[in-house]
Amino acid sequence: PPPARLHLQALERIEEGNVAGATAVLELLVKQAPDYLPGLLELALLRERAGARDAAFPLMRALRTRAGQLPPDTLVDGPEALPARFYLASADAYLNLGALE
Repeated sequence: PPPARLHLQALERIEEGNVAGATAVLELLVKQAPDYLPGLLELALLRERAGARDAAFPLMRALRTRAGQLPPDTLVDGPEALPARFYLASADAYLNLGALE
């Protein structure tokens, strides 16, 4: 299935409270489509919420690198089309937050 479809499946599982199921779908998604920025962000945030900051950091670094390679106004396909700068700013905010603690 296209990355956005897998992402929507993961979001449905999150809404249902099935964090383990959502994590499994997102891990598969990131493996199959490593350049799919929304998947990297979603999995990193899911891991952060689960208290697994050590697992979230590498994903945020990968997100920052990949988003930084795109022109800032490039729309990135996902459940909602957002510009590359959104993903770059999200990763920067997260990584800077981590550095302060």
